[in-house]
Amino acid sequence: MNKNIKLAILGGDARQRYLARELADRGFETAVWGIGGDARIGEAVKCRDPKSALSSASAVILPLPVTLDGATLNSENEEKLKLNAILDYSDALIFGGKFNESFLHAAEVRKRRVIDYFESETLQIRNAVPTAEGAVSIAMQHLDKTVMGCRAAVVGYGRIGQMLAGLLLRMGAEVTVAARNLLQLAVAKNFGAKILRLDPALPSGGLLPLCESGAFDVVFNTVPARLFDAEVLSFMPADILLIDLSSVPGGVDFGVAKERGIRAVWALSLPGKYAPESAGSIICDTLMEYFEREGIT
Repeated sequence: MNKNIKLAILGGDARQRYLARELADRGFETAVWGIGGDARIGEAVKCRDPKSALSSASAVILPLPVTLDGATLNSENEEKLKLNAILDYSDALIFGGKFNESFLHAAEVRKRRVIDYFESETLQIRNAVPTAEGAVSIAMQHLDKTVMGCRAAVVGYGRIGQMLAGLLLRMGAEVTVAARNLLQLAVAKNFGAKILRLDPALPSGGLLPLCESGAFDVVFNTVPARLFDAEVLSFMPADILLIDLSSVPGGVDFGVAKERGIRAVWALSLPGKYAPESAGSIICDTLMEYFEREGIT
């Protein structure tokens, strides 16, 4: 099964290594490039250059996120590959996570099909687990106390916020969920969390209770908007731990946080750092669903 179908996996972090190994185990001819370190890729073949990896490929699989700088492929390789070069080297269907607009436009101009697997609802729900566990791990590294009994605030109650708040509650933390959505707050309260209603009409959007001295040990932000700006941070005590889980451009003004001596951590791509094997398997399962729809089997 799948022996006559070649997949090209380019760039990424440890997730891509485990993804390549699992796809090879499923019978695909799997070629990889741009994966550094100890490439535990099983039966997949590591290529010396992207052209050989892309040659005759039925599909190209790019990392999550596809790019960190907007121009080159997100890769552990020292050699950088311009994203548009992928369009030059192959006309295969391209999969990736969080494509930037310029690449999508270039692909559209060249009439190449691109599928963003990060848009999969299944992937995002399952990805919330390693993200939440990674966030708690970071908190444990920086706090001077156990998670049990600590006072934690979770800002935002989407997929990650729900998973994180639930994990913290199960570990015995005192959890406050801050969100705008009344239905989300009702659910959070039913699960045992305290709640805080955020509202743009309130001073600092309603975040000021999170800034009270001694009220919280750690605040997790999951909202991809600059909520913790200079104004909000001016009220926060310096001994608080602020962990931002939101994607670029982030929810915290880290320059101001540093000036005020606030311990602030921007925790990006946690699944790839804390649970790469599980995260790679999640991506693999998601891709298999797309492959079935696209006839790549």
